[in-house]
Amino acid sequence: MNNIDYDALKKRGFLRQKQEGFFVLRTQGAIGNYNAEQMSIIGDISKKFGRGIIHATTRQGLEIPFIKFEDIDNVQREAQAAGIKAGISGPRVRAITCCPGNSWCKRGLVSTFGLFERIEKEIKIERGIDLPHKFKIAISGCPNACTRPQVSEIGVHGQIDATTSQNKIGYAIYLGGCGGRTPHVGFKLDGVFTEDEVLKIIQKVIAFYKENAKPRQRFALLINEIGKNTFFRNIGL
Repeated sequence: MNNIDYDALKKRGFLRQKQEGFFVLRTQGAIGNYNAEQMSIIGDISKKFGRGIIHATTRQGLEIPFIKFEDIDNVQREAQAAGIKAGISGPRVRAITCCPGNSWCKRGLVSTFGLFERIEKEIKIERGIDLPHKFKIAISGCPNACTRPQVSEIGVHGQIDATTSQNKIGYAIYLGGCGGRTPHVGFKLDGVFTEDEVLKIIQKVIAFYKENAKPRQRFALLINEIGKNTFFRNIGL
């Protein structure tokens, strides 16, 4: 398996497996959702090119292991024909994770799917954008925070603003969290924010990180290095 560009394969959603000659196809449904036809095709690809195994990832994607290198092009062709997007790995913006929010969860306060659409379409923060290191965004519909926004680079959840007589609904925001070998819990910004304010903060944070972080430096470690006050000044908070 010489002269293989593994990073290029990662961008296509194929990760090198521990077993020599095999790859895992990582897929990502929009907002964690797959339609019934896509689920059927993922099953067919798994049986045809893998060993009939489908694994659900912790970030709402589906993986198919045991794909041979020589089958990668055919697998990608069949997946793309069904509108199945490749999952992202490496030093990039990862797929945004969302709970159902108020779409069908009885506890959901906000439209997580709606915020996801605005992040991708209005401010053009999409999975796969190259950054100094991995960067995760998580959205939850309520303070139960089932997508773990506190341990993502940017995390938001629906929140009732109890400081107003109308009990308006907005968003709590966490910055600087991460998992991995040196996990960090993000710090919560003071206040409850509107959707428009959330979008502006996301834009500023990612632009600052892209410009200032060293290669393979997580966002949490950048904040620790420069200090919170300096970080806040630079993004206007």
